[in-house]
Amino acid sequence: MIDFSRAFDVVDHPVLLAKLSQLDLPECIQNRIVSFLVGRCQSVKTDCLFSSQQPINRGIVQGSGVGPMLYIVMEGDLHTLSRSSIMFKYADDTNLLVPA
Repeated sequence: MIDFSRAFDVVDHPVLLAKLSQLDLPECIQNRIVSFLVGRCQSVKTDCLFSSQQPINRGIVQGSGVGPMLYIVMEGDLHTLSRSSIMFKYADDTNLLVPA
């Protein structure tokens, strides 16, 4: 069994935005999602020291209101290559069961 539980961390923003553009969403909604994903930065704090800020180019903020919806859009066209494999899709997780 392959567990994609860290899948939220590896969502490619350009791929996600391309998939969103294929949906029939109002332009204002698409613009809000773009502003939510683009231009985000992060830094790390250890003791009292902060690292320099680095851009976030991948991933979806977990715990956000739109996170599960964006993940569903991202994984919506995911499918198995073998009929003997089984895929379980959830709002925030995907599991692939591959028989030995």
